[in-house]
Amino acid sequence: MIERIQKIGLGWLKSIAAYRPDVRLILMAVCAIGVLHICATLAAPMLMGRSAFDRLAPLLPLNERVIFPPVTPQAQAVPFLTPDVRYAMCRYDTSYSPVAITIELPGRGWSLALHTPKGDNVYAATGEDERTTKLRLRLLPESERFMGLTPEAMGVADTSDKPQTVRTDRGIAVLRAPDRGRAYQPTTELGMRQFRCSAEKVQ
Repeated sequence: MIERIQKIGLGWLKSIAAYRPDVRLILMAVCAIGVLHICATLAAPMLMGRSAFDRLAPLLPLNERVIFPPVTPQAQAVPFLTPDVRYAMCRYDTSYSPVAITIELPGRGWSLALHTPKGDNVYAATGEDERTTKLRLRLLPESERFMGLTPEAMGVADTSDKPQTVRTDRGIAVLRAPDRGRAYQPTTELGMRQFRCSAEKVQ
């Protein structure tokens, strides 16, 4: 009985060893799996019930900065926010006027990013060690339509630093600040309150 089982086992091993896989078939299977993975990744945002923008929009007044409390399991604006980071956000819209954003990133761990409703990142800046990064942004619509006269066009000399222009129609500006505990909380809050986001007056 044992010899018979051994013969059967040896027969299977010989048949497996004699099998030569079709390389072309294997490559086609690998390519098909890759295409399926890419399609699933690209389709995932369209299959979601509500995007992050849709969840945050009711919490954010238009062109106004909102500072969120520290992230806890019971209190977070959207799921899976990082618990060691404080967040301030501004929902901007340049349909009727440019939007001005100013912020000072006091150091490492601080960052500012602009996200469109689809989740695309149109601008990002990060703080550096032992250096304050001052940002002045002027958000304009992507279309080249008239958005008011500049001070120079009205005969007024503008000696201030020119803001950086970013073309984007609408989205959310997200300020991230490291949450280093209660001892640093007043300093963190002060830095986040310096985040300004407001619509400019069109003249």
